[in-house]
Amino acid sequence: MATISFDLVSPEQLLFNDEAGMIIVPGKDGDIGVLPRHSKVLSSLRPGRVMVYGENKNLLKSFFVTRGFVEINPEKCIVLAEGVNEMSDLDKSSIQQQIQELESGASDSSKEELAIAQSKIAALDSTFYEKL
Repeated sequence: MATISFDLVSPEQLLFNDEAGMIIVPGKDGDIGVLPRHSKVLSSLRPGRVMVYGENKNLLKSFFVTRGFVEINPEKCIVLAEGVNEMSDLDKSSIQQQIQELESGASDSSKEELAIAQSKIAALDSTFYEKL
């Protein structure tokens, strides 16, 4: 089976660089499934999970991105993310506590942080795409 090169980049560093059988990214208007020889696409990202699969469709890595951009061409997929966490590093109880604190704030920045925290909880609770 063919593979596609995948890079996940945050402002600080290159977080992931490897070959993948498939990648799912949270596009602005919906999830984008990326396979080798995908047509060219440039999209902004919404907060959500980036899932990286091997050639045999097993889940290799799962990340949470706050927002950013994805560039896809037939040979490569590059995600440029503002913020990235490995899904395994997210702690649901601390995120829920953060949500409670942010719900009492009324500023625009706290509303944005609240939306991201709620997206993290949704990503942790989601089982979509776990098994293909």
